[in-house]
Amino acid sequence: MLVLSRKKNEGIIIKGKDGDIRIFLIESEKGRARIGIEAPKGYTIVREELLAEIEGANRMSALKDMEKIKRFIGEGNK
Repeated sequence: MLVLSRKKNEGIIIKGKDGDIRIFLIESEKGRARIGIEAPKGYTIVREELLAEIEGANRMSALKDMEKIKRFIGEGNK
C-alpha cells in the first residue's frame, strides 16, 4: 500500500492502460476527507461499505432464488 499526504486541491494520478484515474483532496476537516475521483467509463466507483452491503444483498437474493427453484422442481416431480 502506498500512503501519501495531500493538501487541499492536490491530487494523485494512477496511470493505466485504459486511461488514468485521478484522485483529488477536495476538503479535509475534523478527521474526514472529501475526495474527488475521475476515472474512465469502464470503471465503477463504489464506497467500500456499500460494496459489502450490495454483495451481501446479492448473496441473500441468490439464496432465496435457489429456494424457489428447489420448491418449483420439487413440485414438478409430484
